[in-house]
Amino acid sequence: MGVEPLPVLYAALCAGVLLCVSIKNRCLIKGLLAGAVQGVSALYAVRLLGFAIGISMPINLYTLGTGLVLGSPGVALILAAQTIFHLR
Repeated sequence: MGVEPLPVLYAALCAGVLLCVSIKNRCLIKGLLAGAVQGVSALYAVRLLGFAIGISMPINLYTLGTGLVLGSPGVALILAAQTIFHLR
């Protein structure tokens, strides 16, 4: 079972855009911290409210790391990967 290239490219693109915007706005640390907080908040919101729409997302080291590094787009990436590739 290999790594799918599309989610990896999406994750790299999201990280690059976040870094460029943070550098351009001269708020690298604040921008990265705000993105991390938003990502973790989105992860826990999906975890708590996911039963209402029929999705489940475990909170483990991989999902938490994705939420911290990529923020809300990372959580959307996890949801899209679960939907497209039928992951559990």
